[in-house]
Amino acid sequence: MLRALINWMDRDWASRRYNPVFAFAQRLVWGVPVFLSLAAVAALESLGSSHDDPLVLGVLALGGAGMFAIMLVSLYRWAAGYSRSDYQERAAAEHRERVSARQAFFRRWWNPDGS
Repeated sequence: MLRALINWMDRDWASRRYNPVFAFAQRLVWGVPVFLSLAAVAALESLGSSHDDPLVLGVLALGGAGMFAIMLVSLYRWAAGYSRSDYQERAAAEHRERVSARQAFFRRWWNPDGS
């Protein structure tokens, strides 16, 4: 499962083509275990468990540990390759090329006669 998460992060970061550390979807993924644990706690409390029940606290601890594990994997992947300056420079150059091409397209579309 950890390998699948790393592969997904690689594909996601490669498809974004900009600094992957600040990608919104990656940060949202960090919170998924906590959101799932909160949903499980709500279900347990609706079934009659109290908020200080050991099962409820265990579910919350698992959610926090899962979030921490995903954050560590993200940090490892960033430190292992994406923090390299050559990767950042290449990604920035590709981003500038795409932006300039997009701007040129809209300039031609907005003003087709070139004036």
